[in-house]
Amino acid sequence: MQFQRQEEPCPVPESLLGDLYRTHPQGLRELVKTIPPFTRALLAVYCRGHAHLLSLSLTIASTCEKEDLINAGGDQGAALYEQARRPRRDLLKLVEQDLI
Repeated sequence: MQFQRQEEPCPVPESLLGDLYRTHPQGLRELVKTIPPFTRALLAVYCRGHAHLLSLSLTIASTCEKEDLINAGGDQGAALYEQARRPRRDLLKLVEQDLI
């Protein structure tokens, strides 16, 4: 019997996730701030688990409190908090090297 990992459900409606994905970077932070803080942390952790949503995950995490991210994702949430506060050029290097 093969074990299949069950994916966590998205903590926001898919329509909102789509809006976030398509929003211009200048408007993204404002749209993100309309989401309640803990739901926002859950969303950041959820997005971090999907390679194509990494940039969105970091943007969302940059608006979150560390405690919320830890409560939402444990060690992964704590790491996400730190990653979201690194200078963008450092993050791009990590992404290019496939380190995160």
